[in-house]
Amino acid sequence: MLTVHDSKQKVVTLQTKELFFLAGILGSDRLLGVEDPFRGYMAEDIAMEWERVKTSLLDKGYLIRDQDTDELIMTPTVFSRVAIAGLSDRACWIRYTINGKSYESYIHCTDERVVEVSRVDDVPDSFRLSDLGSVREAIDVLIERMKWSGHSPAEKPALMCSKKKFYDVMNELENSGVQTVAAELEQETSDPEGSLALARCLVGKESDGELRLLVWNEDGWKSQSAAFAASAVSNWLFRMSTAASDDWLVAALTTREQFHEMLLDWLKQPAGEEER
Repeated sequence: MLTVHDSKQKVVTLQTKELFFLAGILGSDRLLGVEDPFRGYMAEDIAMEWERVKTSLLDKGYLIRDQDTDELIMTPTVFSRVAIAGLSDRACWIRYTINGKSYESYIHCTDERVVEVSRVDDVPDSFRLSDLGSVREAIDVLIERMKWSGHSPAEKPALMCSKKKFYDVMNELENSGVQTVAAELEQETSDPEGSLALARCLVGKESDGELRLLVWNEDGWKSQSAAFAASAVSNWLFRMSTAASDDWLVAALTTREQFHEMLLDWLKQPAGEEER
């Protein structure tokens, strides 16, 4: 399948089956966050679905039929978005909450471009594929969305505490003041100054969330995870145990610039390099 030379499409919205068929045409079988809509289908059923999906894609203008050869041509915008979403070696899953509303998406990266794949809230079973620009531009967009503060407080040592205790404190934030939260954290960290700084961020947080940095190799997707909280006065990054037998969490005061460099370093790292 070839691509045409020009396209004015800015927003690409695909139903799950459309996305799977286009990714399959390009040789991808590892879409992140998208369940296989054809699991359990017989071959003849899939062929019938392809005919329906093909008609839909032609109606949307995402596929064009060549008048001379009758070949199906994928528009360059659709080709680029689907290729990056389905074939990139580096990705980042992000979920965060602002004012009680949650946002979730996958960010897929090449050296040149970044494509975001997110569910469309008002269109069932559909995904929006958005071009976020270069890696550096995409990170700027994401940090702005997540409301990371540009304030740079004095450096403080990282805090270590029980993961269970930390989330117990988080679950009671609505009913607790800064001093109460600080006292609870200090019992775990033995650091009154750091606990107070973290408590101020948690109680006054404008956003919080988690992210998973992913790299593809021959064994599948490998990942590293972190969580964060951001307020007008400070931002904190959290790394924690994942094994059921472990119970630890490290909270580090992190500036907007430091977080930007961390993401930039990861997402631009060649896929062949070992994980850090």
